[in-house]
This record gives sequence, structure tokens and C-alpha cells, in this order.
Amino acid sequence: MRRTFVLMLLVFMFAGISAFAQERKPEIFVGYSNLQAEGLPDKNNVTGIFSSDFLNNRTTLHGFTTDVSGFFLDNLGITGNFSFNENSRSNSVFNRSDSVKTDVFYFMGGPTLKVGHSARFQPFARFLAGAAHTRFDVDSEQTFASGGTVTNSFKTHTTDLALGIGGGVDWRVSDRFKVRAFQVDYVPVFLRDQSVTRLTQAGAIEPFTLNGQRMDNVRFSFGIVF
Repeated sequence: MRRTFVLMLLVFMFAGISAFAQERKPEIFVGYSNLQAEGLPDKNNVTGIFSSDFLNNRTTLHGFTTDVSGFFLDNLGITGNFSFNENSRSNSVFNRSDSVKTDVFYFMGGPTLKVGHSARFQPFARFLAGAAHTRFDVDSEQTFASGGTVTNSFKTHTTDLALGIGGGVDWRVSDRFKVRAFQVDYVPVFLRDQSVTRLTQAGAIEPFTLNGQRMDNVRFSFGIVF
């Protein structure tokens, strides 16, 4: 986590320096974030929760996002972005119950192009790069007719390269206040291979690998801009 917090600090420092380098005040956005993410198992599939391809499925993670943008030209600036989304869910079928908790943190920064700072509606587009910290906490419990119970669980976390490509529209309510009507970002995460251990039904500790892949996430946001 130390690398993640250092990256977040650098991203916001970069955005802040660009903002103070010119007369226009920086823009600060705070809003709700809905992350449509790959990374959770299909809750209808009670047999594949520990398979190496469980990251292929998509789910909804709720959270928040915030931007700091400084403009060194009339329409061109630098944006620092931080967001957090999480999902917790469980599924029980007959004698088996599964639960998965996922947290995703994004720390990114990059150029922003915004049109019409004095107009009522202000469209913008941006390209961001940085990192995403992803945490998975998976538990599975199965009870047998004989009365025995077997519990499997594992936790994993990783910090990987992430990108953000998207844009949106701001509605200027006054000179100091705007409403971000919508914002959409394609935010892929390039996961590395992860080595994980689990407890098998025989009681042995077994290592296995979660294969690295690209998580094709999409993030929807709206909120207010100061």
C-alpha cells in the first residue's frame, strides 16, 4: 500500500502545481462512482469460485471519485484522479455458501481538454495513467451430510498499471459552482499473475495462480464541481 499512497500524493501534487502556476483557480470534483468491473465470480456458479479464471466475470462496485484539475491554457489542463469502489456479496445454495469482497482504488493523472469555460454546458475529455490497487477476499464453506464442514478462503491484493480514457459534461450553475451531469471513463487495469494459497477439502494448503489479465472496467460518475 505504501507505493499506492506515494503515487496518489504525486498525482495530486502534480495537479496542484499546474493549478497554482496560472491565474484560474483549480477545479475540484467530488461525486458518486459506479464501477462496472471484471473481477468477481458468477454468483450462479458455485463450483468455480476458486478457478484461475474467476476474474473474467463482471459486477457493480459502488463508491466515490474525486478530481483536482488545473488549467495552464484556456482549454488544456492537468487532472489528478482518485476513486474508491467496493462490493460485498454472498451466495448460498443447499449446503454451500460463498462470499466475495472486492475493493478497487484508482490513483491516476493526465491531460484534460475542456471546451467553453464560460458556457453553460462544458464538455471535456481526458487521458489518465497511473495505478489501481485491487483487493479480493474470498470465502467458501460447504457442509456435508456426515456433519463435517470444510472452509476454503484466500485473500489477495495487487497494485498494477491502470489507464483512464473518457470525458463528460459539466453544467455551470454559477461562477463558483457546477454540476457534473455525467462522466464516463474506460479504466482498464493490467493485472499481473498472483500466487495464492488455499485450504483444500482434504485439509492441505495448496498454492495456485490467478492468471494475469486486463480488467476492462468502465466507471460512471456524477457529482458537483467547485
